[in-house]
Amino acid sequence: MGVWVSGFFGSGKSSFAKNLGYALENRTVLGSKFANLFKQQLGDKRTSDLLDLINAKTPTQVILFEVAKEADTRKVTQRIAELMYTVLLRELGYSEEFDIAELEIELETEGKLPEFITTCKTLLNKDWETVRIGAQKLSRASAILHRLDPKLYPSADSWAHSQRNRDASISVSKVVKRTFELWGRRRKGKALVFIIDEVGQHVARSGDKIEDLRATIEEFCKVGKNLLKERKIIAPCWIVVTSQEKLDEVVAAIDSKRVELAKLQDRFRYRVDLAPSDIREVATKRVLAKKTDAEKTLKKLFSENQGQLNAALRLERTTRRTDINESDFIHFYP
Repeated sequence: MGVWVSGFFGSGKSSFAKNLGYALENRTVLGSKFANLFKQQLGDKRTSDLLDLINAKTPTQVILFEVAKEADTRKVTQRIAELMYTVLLRELGYSEEFDIAELEIELETEGKLPEFITTCKTLLNKDWETVRIGAQKLSRASAILHRLDPKLYPSADSWAHSQRNRDASISVSKVVKRTFELWGRRRKGKALVFIIDEVGQHVARSGDKIEDLRATIEEFCKVGKNLLKERKIIAPCWIVVTSQEKLDEVVAAIDSKRVELAKLQDRFRYRVDLAPSDIREVATKRVLAKKTDAEKTLKKLFSENQGQLNAALRLERTTRRTDINESDFIHFYP
């Protein structure tokens, strides 16, 4: 269930990944369903039928993020599993702080979360969503728990004290287990797809980070497969990543662990490599395509300004072709 999308700057890999995400989730864009807009632009019956089948049989929600924007600048060795879990918590409405999120998850399991949120409003006159991102979040959460259950928390700082020496680290297996558990709670009946931009840049030339990526994909695959067999989920959790380099190039850069890291290639069975040459079609056909009436107007405009236009475009001391013909003018006109 791993997909590796590669391509240099300008090849359109991020655009490809985002369009894939929008198509799978079928979001509403400017009042229209994305799948309808996509099929109209693509004009391919086989792909259209396949997309209709996916949208009908497998309702999907996509979590899309860029590694560089989510990574904590204070942590040099932050793992991809941690980033995925943080974004998942935010997407599902939990706190992004692991300690606070654990509290919310536990209270939700016991059916006490709504009462906790109400008590927060009564005690602090603030919404819990505001309190949980503040500098005093642990102390205030502790005070709320004391008000909620004074027998279990005899003082206002009882819970806060219990958190001081607690290890906040989280393993890959726990991330995967929690992902399926929480998704089943708050997005029941929907398939999950992660689309992660610029993963190649994050793991580049780091054996540990590549190994972490491999372990994360492998664990998602194993757990998802078992849950699917038990009919507890409707589809595996797919993970689509983008990179400037092809997968074999990323692995080849780590000479010392090439045998071990070759396993990563097995985890990403599907690979899409985009070339910058594709950009011309994307720009002219998908974005700037003109209607027949507009083409007539542009042809007239070009014929009236052809000489002046080419004079303005002429570059000195270069072998590069700088003149523009009628076809190029129509294709690239805004």
